[in-house]
Amino acid sequence: MYLDEETYEEIKGEVAHYLVQCGMSYPLNVDKFIRKMNMDVIPYSALGHRAYFAAMEASKDGFLCERNCAYAYVFFNDSKIDERQDVSKLHEIGHFVMDHNTTPDKSDDVKEAEAKFFAKYAKAPMPLIHLLPIVTTETIQKAFGLSREAAKYALDNYWKWLDRFNGTYTDYEQKILSLKRDGLNAYIEELKIQKERSSVRYQRAEGQKYKPNLARKPRGQAVPLQDCNSTVVQRNLYEVRQMAGP
Repeated sequence: MYLDEETYEEIKGEVAHYLVQCGMSYPLNVDKFIRKMNMDVIPYSALGHRAYFAAMEASKDGFLCERNCAYAYVFFNDSKIDERQDVSKLHEIGHFVMDHNTTPDKSDDVKEAEAKFFAKYAKAPMPLIHLLPIVTTETIQKAFGLSREAAKYALDNYWKWLDRFNGTYTDYEQKILSLKRDGLNAYIEELKIQKERSSVRYQRAEGQKYKPNLARKPRGQAVPLQDCNSTVVQRNLYEVRQMAGP
């Protein structure tokens, strides 16, 4: 489900606000983010038998239980891969931030779409993807700790964002860029070296492409070794003298 542009911008602003307020850094430590948000995270495996099946019936990924407007529990399926667990946790934070339990006027589909976008934007914001010297599904996946499917989604959103980007960051994007990113910066430096080496290899390959290959240069037919007084040799010498002139 697609949301209107105003809603997307609102969600991005909320992501930036809470990331800055919680003093987060990149790559994003989701469990730390949850603790900073004053929320408890509980894996399905910690539940009793009946509670476990009730949780699985509620959601195969995770769900949110709010105790009051300032505190909540995030339950998540810890049998999923780590990357999927992170997105599920951020999805529930999105429900909490967007006050979905107190907005009955919104449909469930809209709430789910908002929480989904909150999670994916928080995990890999466009301004930070833009810092990567090499932007591919693989580099996004490694830089932000995403599954391959989520990295493809992020790359697609990045190209759309880049089409609209005019070189000026919005207020919320500047907030995101102000966050610490020691781990991300280390990977960025690694990519810069990789890009530089690839460029050098390409330049060498281009130089070799147009360099004359002396080893393959056509050569004249060798004159068979014969006695210098033989008819063939004498005839060749005569022709050479004639071309040379007197």
